[in-house]
Amino acid sequence: MANTVKQAFNALTPEQQELVRSRKFSGKRSPDDWIALLGPVANYDRHADQVRQGGGGFFARRWAKKNDVPNALRTFVYPLLPILREDQDPEVPLELWVDLTGPMQSTKAVRNTPAYKKGAYRKVVDTFYDDMWFQARTQFADGAQIQFAVIDHVRSTFKEKKNPRGKIKRKTKNKKKTELTVTLTVPNRLYAPAGGGRGVPKQKLKPGEKHTKVTLGGTLVADHMEVVPALESMIELISGAYERVAPTRRKKL
Repeated sequence: MANTVKQAFNALTPEQQELVRSRKFSGKRSPDDWIALLGPVANYDRHADQVRQGGGGFFARRWAKKNDVPNALRTFVYPLLPILREDQDPEVPLELWVDLTGPMQSTKAVRNTPAYKKGAYRKVVDTFYDDMWFQARTQFADGAQIQFAVIDHVRSTFKEKKNPRGKIKRKTKNKKKTELTVTLTVPNRLYAPAGGGRGVPKQKLKPGEKHTKVTLGGTLVADHMEVVPALESMIELISGAYERVAPTRRKKL
């Protein structure tokens, strides 16, 4: 078991190995081409996770941890591909932007609060991060254009206090909410705005001269930083967007 995780990594193509190292990728490909690229990476990640969780020796676990792929690729991004393939226009590529490097980076910080006091803590600072780690765009066979995104909003709270013996103690606590957004743009020659549809936290319907745009969104509170939203949450938003338009009836000649 000690060397199998390395062997699994070495069996990947150079492009797939770079994906593991960088934890990010983007581009335009057909769903089948994306599946061919990401499928072996997802399988490698499954094997590496087994090693990290005790399926190998010390050095194998350390190597697997260093060359790990965040689970969002295996549990969210990759399973979405065959679902999109069923309805996608085969002549239009699927555009993906995926960044799994994590939210706690200075480039993803959006603001800091001034230091303040709270209870026993003499210094508290909140830092807020926005991490848009998944974006996709394509066109379905019915002519509808679809876009979706997943954004992690993280609040990182640093606290500092001095105990009665004069020793300074510091700690940081992170909280995460995940925002999912779907935008469906349909041609008016095929669809018209319709009432109803399942309830969602955020919704906007914007009729236009040639197209109608439906935007739905929702926010999920994560129990811990490693939580990945269930794929069903995104699928429900896509279905909910279609519930807000109805096929137009063409008059018989």
